[in-house]
Amino acid sequence: MSRAGTVVWADFGTTQGREQSGQRPALVIASTDFEDVVQGLTILLPCTRTDRGWNNHILLTGQTGLDTPTFAMTEQPRTTSTARIQRVLGRVDANCLATISRWTHLWMHEPARAR
Repeated sequence: MSRAGTVVWADFGTTQGREQSGQRPALVIASTDFEDVVQGLTILLPCTRTDRGWNNHILLTGQTGLDTPTFAMTEQPRTTSTARIQRVLGRVDANCLATISRWTHLWMHEPARAR
């Protein structure tokens, strides 16, 4: 499957509340170890073209395969079936992935600091 930092087109289907739904770009953040152990699942961050000016929405940089500015929504990691990935678009650069990793760590381990 795709490694962390891969930009994909995914179908999140029907969701509830403020979850991102439908077909949209997403960023794989699952480690290779995760995907080796938990076969058939991955962890994605949904992405949006809407710039809300939030520090935790990280602009995707690198060879993303996207033609418009797109932001990873670090507050919404989602474990999902790899079958939801429709195609690979590109990759983010190392600096972008490192920034996203810091934000996802903050949300999971230090949420008060992430606000």
